[in-house]
Amino acid sequence: MIRVLHVIDTGGPGGAETVFLQTATRLDPARFHSLAVVGGEGWLAQQFQERGVSPVVAPAKGSFNARYLALLLRLARRHRSDVIVAHLYGSAVYASLAGMLLSIPVVSVLHGHTDVAGAGRFSSLKAALVRRGSRKILFVSERLQAHLGARLHLADSQCTVIPNGVDTEVFRPDPDRSLRAELGLPEETVLVGAIGNVRPPKAYDVLLRAARIAIDRSRRWHFVIAGDRANDLGRQLEQLSRDLGIERHVSFVGLRSDVARILNNLDVFVLSSHTEGFSIACIEAMACGVPVVATRSGGPEQILEGEAGILVPTGDPESLAAAIERVGSSKDLAATLTARAMQRVQERYSLTAMLARYEELLERVAQDCGKRRASRGIPGGA
Repeated sequence: MIRVLHVIDTGGPGGAETVFLQTATRLDPARFHSLAVVGGEGWLAQQFQERGVSPVVAPAKGSFNARYLALLLRLARRHRSDVIVAHLYGSAVYASLAGMLLSIPVVSVLHGHTDVAGAGRFSSLKAALVRRGSRKILFVSERLQAHLGARLHLADSQCTVIPNGVDTEVFRPDPDRSLRAELGLPEETVLVGAIGNVRPPKAYDVLLRAARIAIDRSRRWHFVIAGDRANDLGRQLEQLSRDLGIERHVSFVGLRSDVARILNNLDVFVLSSHTEGFSIACIEAMACGVPVVATRSGGPEQILEGEAGILVPTGDPESLAAAIERVGSSKDLAATLTARAMQRVQERYSLTAMLARYEELLERVAQDCGKRRASRGIPGGA
């Protein structure tokens, strides 16, 4: 039995938190025993509790939180952890230091460019800790590894890539028209949607400007943005929709628990981001049989290769609008894209495939560490 301590310093919702939840609760229980540490009360902790799992809730605020580090050390010893898996850069820094102090191997999982962009004070020291203290650094896409691997001065042998996966039993084609009724829209409305929390990298301002262009050409379009918008940027985007005169054609529906239903109501899924390490929402849309239009923002290029979707430049409302119109106006094109996309999800981006790759990696890391300890006469466990 391999004992895994899973650590993340955020509380979600979000893509990284979703992968954290999946790996901390769905590794093979015959081979792995997991303990999860989350960064606060909220969505992620609630998701664990709904699955009958009680995570440790531990805020990690500040440039260096000695109490947080001490807690990780206590938990790793008490749990007798064989491996620590840390998601996001802040968690990776603390986990790497704890791993060095306890001689426990660490796998650090980086999900996006912004993981490291906000490293702030002591950025060189943090990078050195992760580089020195992580046995493996896992990236969710090849492009992300190329970008952050060079920035953190990582050896290729230290890096690996495991793409995120989605549960194809939950995210599957199940066409639905109920969202139109919920929003009071005519049945013939062409519904275009984006899913993801309102954050600057998502570039929803570009999507709204693209919406203005499409609506100028036809009033049949309606745009839906689903995600937590309880921040200043959310209010700014709502004001932008009014300034553009499209508020009647845009619905901000907030954070939703029925994401699969929302996706199955869409005619086109759009990812307008400036930067994306991957995009779980994009994969979810593909799995639901919804054609995808995405920007060349990092992860989507890998996800949609082989013409499984339409790619456009970042920050270009005209190109985004043209692609939305092209897909939303052609049933033949939409059908071709979704057939390729669904095949790609099954082959590469299913949750089953992702978990199998994590299990293989964790077994290899734990076995390598066990061999090193045995060769030095060090007893196993923390």
